[in-house]
Amino acid sequence: MKREDLKALGLTDDAVIDAVMTAHGKDVEKFKASVDAAKAETDALKVQLTEASTAIEGFKKLDIDSVKAAADDYKTKYEQAQSDSAKQLAALKFDHSLEGALAEAKAKNPKAVQALLNKEALKFNEADGSIIGLKEQLEKVKADNDYLFSDFVEPPRVVAGGNNQTLNPDVTVSAMRAAAGLKP
Repeated sequence: MKREDLKALGLTDDAVIDAVMTAHGKDVEKFKASVDAAKAETDALKVQLTEASTAIEGFKKLDIDSVKAAADDYKTKYEQAQSDSAKQLAALKFDHSLEGALAEAKAKNPKAVQALLNKEALKFNEADGSIIGLKEQLEKVKADNDYLFSDFVEPPRVVAGGNNQTLNPDVTVSAMRAAAGLKP
């Protein structure tokens, strides 16, 4: 609708023509918005239809037995990966616990001591993190190779008073002072 059409119908007042045009404009905009929404929805449905057609064509090319075989293959790979990761985690826990136990046993070189252990005879206890059978093997290794373990425990230094002199002097310093003929 145009202003000329309203004047041709006999409306001469510009205020009335403006009111009619404003009302008509609101209706037109409302319908434009609904047409645009319908057009966008139609475009989206066309895209979905194209994708569905492509997927259907892809399914037609697939062999059902090969899809089932591939699914079984992936399931097998998944289960294998889970068991491998569980084994790796158990080995990591075992190694960490073994290193801690060797440090506690005062091994000078834990790798050398590990080489002398029969790891197949050792079992990891998940409950408390200990290694079953390690104590017996360590006793045997200590008996045969005592040089791999440290027996020396450094005595704590006790400081007397405020002048920072120790009550129990260093063994090396005492020996040197005695050799020089000085008081320890």
